[in-house]
Amino acid sequence: MGRRPQVQTGTTGGCLFNGCIALCVLLLVTVVSAWIWLATQPERDEAEARADLRANVEEGRQRLSRAAADGVLQDAEIAQLFPLAKPAEGLVDIKRQGESTTVIAEMLGLGPTRTYIFVYETTVEGCYAFHIPPRARGAPRVSVRQLPDETCTARAASSPPPSRSTRKVPS
Repeated sequence: MGRRPQVQTGTTGGCLFNGCIALCVLLLVTVVSAWIWLATQPERDEAEARADLRANVEEGRQRLSRAAADGVLQDAEIAQLFPLAKPAEGLVDIKRQGESTTVIAEMLGLGPTRTYIFVYETTVEGCYAFHIPPRARGAPRVSVRQLPDETCTARAASSPPPSRSTRKVPS
């Protein structure tokens, strides 16, 4: 004949034992889930900061297009469109070649502010070149391309701030 189990199911001791096991498993699942959620939080914050950077680049492209629509694009006007946003440099350089203009700017994307023990915020920087072609009709179509981050860092360190001259965007 078989041996009788030490704790029988259906008795008070059996229910208490099964309840403790279920509670321990539930606690373990909760702790592991919280640990995974906290471990992946920086990636989610960085993804949100990158989305904000893309939105800022698109907004900068639209503002630059509106500024160039009147036919006169001043360096001071460009400098106002790309202000310094620490740690990003903002406007880095303005190049004029014939009738076209290229603006190089370092843009900033901000992630959510988090508070654990200290308050911190995720930031992402990117270096972008905005090319304004000669004006045909209406607002010029501004194109954007991403540059290596070293481009903005090297230019900001070596070049003086853009001058305040006025140049006319050819029609």
